[in-house]
Amino acid sequence: MDLDLNEAQKQVVLAEKGPILVVAGAGTGKTKTLVHKLAHLVKNGTNPESILLLTFTRRAAKEMIGRASLVLDHRMMSVRGGTFHSFCHHFLRKYSGVLSMDSNFTILDEEDTIGFVGMARDQVVTSGTKVRFPKKETLAEIFSASFNLQLSLEKYLQKEYPMFLGITKEIQEIKTKFFDLKQKHNSLDFDDLLENTRKILMSDETIRQRLSSVYQYILVDEYQDTNRIQAHIACLLASVHQNILVVGDDAQCIYGFRGASVHNMLDFPKIFPNTKTIQLTENYRSVQSILNLANSILESSTENYKKKLVSAVSKKSEPPFLVPFESLDEEAIWISTKILELYEEKIPLSEIAVLFRSGYSSHLLEVQLNAKKIPYRKYGGKRFLDLAHVKDIIAYLKVIENPKDFLSWNRVLLLEDSIGKKYSQILYKKLETNQFFWKDDEHFFLGLPENTKKSFSKLMECLESLDPKKHSVNFILENILTHYLPILDLQYDDSEKRKHDLDALVLISKKESNLSDYLSNLILNPVEGKELGTLDSKEDDFLTLSTIHSAKGLEWKVVFTMQVVEGNLPNHRIRTTEELEEERRLFYVAITRAKDLLYLTNPAFNDKNRFTSVSRFISDLPDKNLLLETILGTVPNENKEAQEESQNGTKINPFQNIQNYFLN
Repeated sequence: MDLDLNEAQKQVVLAEKGPILVVAGAGTGKTKTLVHKLAHLVKNGTNPESILLLTFTRRAAKEMIGRASLVLDHRMMSVRGGTFHSFCHHFLRKYSGVLSMDSNFTILDEEDTIGFVGMARDQVVTSGTKVRFPKKETLAEIFSASFNLQLSLEKYLQKEYPMFLGITKEIQEIKTKFFDLKQKHNSLDFDDLLENTRKILMSDETIRQRLSSVYQYILVDEYQDTNRIQAHIACLLASVHQNILVVGDDAQCIYGFRGASVHNMLDFPKIFPNTKTIQLTENYRSVQSILNLANSILESSTENYKKKLVSAVSKKSEPPFLVPFESLDEEAIWISTKILELYEEKIPLSEIAVLFRSGYSSHLLEVQLNAKKIPYRKYGGKRFLDLAHVKDIIAYLKVIENPKDFLSWNRVLLLEDSIGKKYSQILYKKLETNQFFWKDDEHFFLGLPENTKKSFSKLMECLESLDPKKHSVNFILENILTHYLPILDLQYDDSEKRKHDLDALVLISKKESNLSDYLSNLILNPVEGKELGTLDSKEDDFLTLSTIHSAKGLEWKVVFTMQVVEGNLPNHRIRTTEELEEERRLFYVAITRAKDLLYLTNPAFNDKNRFTSVSRFISDLPDKNLLLETILGTVPNENKEAQEESQNGTKINPFQNIQNYFLN
């Protein structure tokens, strides 16, 4: 087997059995190293069926095993590879009896889970309930997130949904009934698969021993993305033989909201004191000037393995650009124009990406891309005009512009209290009969309930006070929002987040004097695929818009990172040092997606039209030219005392050490 690897990669592949931590920097050939490690194990006598490869997607496992087969031979197809959840599923089919469960349990998908939560909610929230409760979808998210973050229900509500703290007891009751329903119907959701597997592995030594003989070598990909439960399961599987290799980049641990913990990597040598730590730092993706910035960003981190990425790409390069603007509008216009310039310079759109911290950050840019007929696809959050609350506002505007628009009338009427499908149709017919003139008289409201009359009258008073011939688009929109925002708060549990999207509508409206032009500019469908307008391009040549979270693991020749300002990156919601460090890692991920060119944009005013400053991750850099290479030292010995104890011959119980770490 030809080892076409650098020295650090060879160290990983040729390492003896025992616990191994591979700290793989961005773009350093992590997957290639894992593939060769798998092949090397089998080539040197390890039964492929005794190797367990745990990944975060089925596709990743399949791809690695397929590549390992090309490196060695067909024996590699017998390696057991899959996700944590798929492993736990098969494990519980065999051992669920330990927990007095039937092995023919049903696995609930997301829709099924929400259905069960809804049934539990209906048992607690009755028609007489006078307090607002979270919707079933929100409750399902609350229960899952509190589990994956290992937070009590009360602490999670305090952090994410403080408006529901007053009904914590009732929400706990819904959770209890939800669990009772699952038990009654012999059903498990995705979180139950993890939790029940962990329970069995913790409680039954015989099963742990049996699995150690079945799976003699454990490999875990993207270990920085594991939550505490997943990491515990992986370590328990290796508690007897300690043959476990985990690969990840602590600097790319960015899914804290899902429960991923950077400490799973940082503390791995504490769990297995004889861990061999190997760093991969030779980067095959980015030019050195981009890596200089990435290295400098991490220098100030308080939670990482100190490492310095070195480029294996030998080409001349420009340093990353920091581009300031007065406003978000200017930022969107400049980025869209620059993308056209790059396209004219023969850089395919598919080699360009625009990244952002939150989905709403791209809304103004999307309008510009539509106007310039630049095809794009957005990942991580819905496209601007597909958002339900944006559609609501557009429906109000359409009704003002065209009173005969039945679909828009139906949408706005259904938003009102005490107006359902039946009364919506009746009211539209009455409006149509009156040529869309409305008078607050008894004849118009004949046969309608009093509450319906009040809601409709309030809506009409708002709409009829707005005349597109007399009032500016901005004035109309501001007045509609005054009417709509209380509805938004009642309709959506995450209304505060959605208000950012509506702020973008207001910003756009300031440039339009005509309501008809405003709507047409918004609604004209974005061009995609073959319909490339002025761009003579291939069907699959489209620009990528993506949240940074969704861009992890991907790469482009040119990357724009938008709104690198305080309050956005880092996010305004950060409260702790731990949260700040995750934001720093998020910025690092954005930087390291770029191969050749990186643009960081910096508008002076945010979506609330408030002044903001460039991100502290930039302002705190030791070299504002972003050219200085910073030497970052070596990996600290995190657990010297424990290693010395092990080397001195004191016997350490691996299982007990794992339990002490995860349960204390």
